[in-house]
Amino acid sequence: MRVVPVTVDVIASPTGTITVSCTPPTATVDPGASNVLLTFTLATSGYRFKKTKAIAMDVPADDFPYASWTINDTTAALYDSNKIADKLKYTVTVVNNTTGKHYAIDPEIQNGGGGGGGAEDC
Repeated sequence: MRVVPVTVDVIASPTGTITVSCTPPTATVDPGASNVLLTFTLATSGYRFKKTKAIAMDVPADDFPYASWTINDTTAALYDSNKIADKLKYTVTVVNNTTGKHYAIDPEIQNGGGGGGGAEDC
């Protein structure tokens, strides 16, 4: 699969605690897939993705040579060359439209590795 969808939800508890969740919590990239696009859809109204770096790798990794891009308030994407099999943490950040406060979660990407291509093929 060359497109890996991730749904992002924001949940407010009765006490006011805000939690961000991703489905799936670990985005799996198939072994051998190359030039993969991880797409993120924000499913909760009243929030938006940051305009830049809404999706950011916790530690720089060669499989992610570009910063994510925010396509619109509720859609963001991240390129993955998937050359190296590894489990990597990343951060998803959303912004409350009313308060401007940022909320984040640190889910994972499981790269299967073996993907050809890469930045030079784009």
